[in-house]
Amino acid sequence: MRPVTMLDQAMFAHQFDPPRQDSLSGVFRRYKLAVSHSVSVEEHVAGIGIPSWSEGRTAASQDAAVVKTMMAQGASLIGQLQMDPLGVSITGFNPFYAELRNPHFRQYRVGGVNAGIAVAVAKKLADLGIGNDAFGGVRIPAAHCGLFGYRPTPNLIDTQGIISVAETFDNVGVCSAALGPLSQFQELVAKPSSAVTNIQGVVIAEAVFALFYSDEAMAQVYQHLERLSLPQESTLAMNTLVLSRLENAQVSIASQEFLLMYGTWLQQAKLDLPTSTQQYLDRLQAVDYKAHYQAKKTRKQLRDTVCAMWPSDKVLLLPSTPGAILPRDADASDSDAFNLSQRRLMALAEVCGLPQLTIPLFEHQNTPYGVTLLAHPYKDKLLMEVARRWLD
Repeated sequence: MRPVTMLDQAMFAHQFDPPRQDSLSGVFRRYKLAVSHSVSVEEHVAGIGIPSWSEGRTAASQDAAVVKTMMAQGASLIGQLQMDPLGVSITGFNPFYAELRNPHFRQYRVGGVNAGIAVAVAKKLADLGIGNDAFGGVRIPAAHCGLFGYRPTPNLIDTQGIISVAETFDNVGVCSAALGPLSQFQELVAKPSSAVTNIQGVVIAEAVFALFYSDEAMAQVYQHLERLSLPQESTLAMNTLVLSRLENAQVSIASQEFLLMYGTWLQQAKLDLPTSTQQYLDRLQAVDYKAHYQAKKTRKQLRDTVCAMWPSDKVLLLPSTPGAILPRDADASDSDAFNLSQRRLMALAEVCGLPQLTIPLFEHQNTPYGVTLLAHPYKDKLLMEVARRWLD
């Protein structure tokens, strides 16, 4: 690990110097851990990316459950790191704190919500980054920074001590620069999940790739797939219409849950929020209770429909970003289109309750490209095994 610079310190909400280590033994004793500001740490105030929200709130009496588990296994905690305001933005830009820069792709966005942990991991200040993965909060910045990102099957990891964004979609997410630490995390923390008995192959969502990846980028995807010695097939059943329907359902379900927690405070605070954040809030506020109730009612039907698109002994392959990530100075129209497509790619796992693993694959025209693997519920080990066979 390299030393922390003054610029690095700007992304910390709280920094432990030296890193806090509760146990000198355990499987994570060589790993440094970074957590989002929304993850409770004993004797410190958690937050939602807005300083005024944290003011006057009491410090946590104990670590979040996932932090407690990691620390008991020897992990060293470097601190709580910056996140996007309210936990719903996906740009990695927070006007209330110092601007974060993408460590490997300096002219491009970091991606959000939990931008700070992704930057810390990409800068090798930490081996693992943990945050609330609602709305792609960990997977998106991981993909933007060329990292692995993992969202477990819901309820495999205790979310106690994680500040909620929307109860239905709250889940612990973790990112790392390598597959090994994520695989260990899945095996020891995100359990129990079904054992891998037979892997039948990979199903490629060809229609989605065709929309977002250029022919040159797609050729590189297929070149990498040649290294995966598993049967491969394409499907047109998973397409942008399906993803759009799922993302609309996510907005409808999240609306009442988010506003119940933050609606009154937002009215009183009268914040000047980034445009992308305010636009998403407007979408949440436009949903009436009837639409919210209907979306919750049809959620299981949506999951059953999606899971029928590929068998449980295979994984589904999608892009991790809608093409090349955006430069920091992208114009509003490009940003709006990218953000909506990015939300659609992430909503699939969240609405359907599926485990997801994003994998950095290659660079094309100086930007990172990756893929994301999805499996049926509780098939988390299948994701890790396919990735291991592919990358080893």
